Amino acid sequence: MIRNIQAVLAIDVGSSKISGAIVDKDLKILHKELIASRDSVTGLADQNLERTKTMINSLKKIADEEGISIFSAAAGFPEYIDLDGNLTSRDQIDWKIQPSMDFPQILRVPWTIQSDVRCAGIAEARLGGGENESDFVYITISTGISHTHFIGGKPISGFDGRAIGFGVIEIDTGSEIMPLENFSSGLGIARRYSAINGDTTINAKSLFDDYKGNRLATEIIESAAAILGREIAIFANSLPTKVIVIGGGLWIGSEIYRDLVLTSFKKISKELNYKGDILSASVSDAGVIGTAIYALDSVTN
Repeated sequence: MIRNIQAVLAIDVGSSKISGAIVDKDLKILHKELIASRDSVTGLADQNLERTKTMINSLKKIADEEGISIFSAAAGFPEYIDLDGNLTSRDQIDWKIQPSMDFPQILRVPWTIQSDVRCAGIAEARLGGGENESDFVYITISTGISHTHFIGGKPISGFDGRAIGFGVIEIDTGSEIMPLENFSSGLGIARRYSAINGDTTINAKSLFDDYKGNRLATEIIESAAAILGREIAIFANSLPTKVIVIGGGLWIGSEIYRDLVLTSFKKISKELNYKGDILSASVSDAGVIGTAIYALDSVTN
């Protein structure tokens, strides 16, 4: 039994999965849990944050049983978060009470609430692809798509916390105008497929598993990758930095998608004469590790 250990609680709330961990001061994960945040591609994830709160209770119980003292906690969300840690959007997660007010009722420690892309990005800035870069952009390609720009090793929040919006730029698909993540993210790909074949329980992983054997899946994935690669090149060309670090479950988990996106990116980059570098994220469990960093920083800074 583990005893007399000081640790933080880190919760990475995603629009397809929720990952939570007890993490020590050296950023070692002591216990980790992973659950689905939705059962269907339709609607918002994690109604009233019930699944997240169940996970917090579960990890709190483990800590109590094993003599682990949790002194700080943090949670990352795929939403806009203002400078005071308040969620200001309800695009992905079905929250009703601000987590900064709700979660301390379960675990009475200081809580930090942050955008999930900044959590993953800070892990890369401290420990991964951005460790030796004072100025870089981190992009997450997963269930959703977003970004954060690091200058001097710190993420730029903007005056209202909304400086993460790469995924919501409007793109022309050739048939309609829509936000990029609705077309090219994991959930966007699954929803496009579901809209045609009617299966609301489909997910991106099953479509990529069937990439070569399912013509519809192939067409949707390839069109998503072509536009995503194009938009990354255009976005990167507009930035003052030449280093882009890309992470997220879809990017890291699917070599197929990564190669398709990079092919498109390289084609458009050549046309734009863009000469920057794309690095793949290298920190395992970046979401919870970065969230743990925020929890630790909140009590040490």
